Amino acid sequence: MSADIVTVGLMVCDILVKPVTAELFERDSTQVDMKFMPGGDACNVAINAAALGMKTKVITVVGNDSNGKVLIEYLNDRGIDTSSIQTSNQYETGTSIVMVEPNGERHFLSNTKIFNELAVEQIKPSDLDGAKILSLNSCYRLPQLDDGGIVPAFQMAHDFNVRTAMDTTWNRQGNWLERIEKALYHTDIFLPSYQEAVQITGERDVQAMGKMLRRYGISIFGVKMGEQGSYVTDFQKEYFIPPFATEKVVNTVGAGDSYVAGFLTAQIKGMGLYESAVFASAVAAFTVQTMGAVGGVPSADVVEEFIRKQKR
Repeated sequence: MSADIVTVGLMVCDILVKPVTAELFERDSTQVDMKFMPGGDACNVAINAAALGMKTKVITVVGNDSNGKVLIEYLNDRGIDTSSIQTSNQYETGTSIVMVEPNGERHFLSNTKIFNELAVEQIKPSDLDGAKILSLNSCYRLPQLDDGGIVPAFQMAHDFNVRTAMDTTWNRQGNWLERIEKALYHTDIFLPSYQEAVQITGERDVQAMGKMLRRYGISIFGVKMGEQGSYVTDFQKEYFIPPFATEKVVNTVGAGDSYVAGFLTAQIKGMGLYESAVFASAVAAFTVQTMGAVGGVPSADVVEEFIRKQKR
């Protein structure tokens, strides 16, 4: 069975800890809430898109350990294709400790050495046959796929008439634009966060960012701006989308990945640029109201009803 969305990138075990304050480090012991959840950009996008009704597939690496088995079982239980997940005997399954402040902001401690093994050869023609979108998530954390390493897979995707999408994480090495420039020429949908887009383009105005990136032939450029909403353009039309009001913000972990899952889902469902961005914003609104990057996204019908009630 072919997937609608094939994601490539990080899949980790998230250990969420809340609330974390500065005083925590002045005590021997503090009572906090902890939750063990799947995480990592590629994993989050696949799980949340599957909740919205998409058939999804994850291409990543896990360790030959109990954490890897738990992650694969979690995906299998939700009907996500895990057949292209590689098992490493050298590294442990990726893990992140997510420290969440009372206001929902988060800080990560991560062990992601295993993703040194994730290579473009792992993406096979059979992964793309019948797919709608190939999405590279976790850009800047994938040594063999960054710096143009993903290009052969993106070229193969276009040979199969599969659209390509790319999202980024924080780049610890510098040379922001240079490291993704080769891939940008083969990217249809580019959805970085505002902070990352500033580093990539050298611009602080989102419209100026779009003008700078247009040279690469991107079809859709979007910027996730957190509590400020989002900006999207297809270089003919552009929209600023305010965020949806929510009753509470439990945490912001995975909100950007939920936005990506929502946007790609909306595109596959045939929605226009504006409708896709609104749908993506609504999906993200569900995630920030729950603990963890996954598990809070409902069906597409529920999301659409939420949008109607908000008169958007």
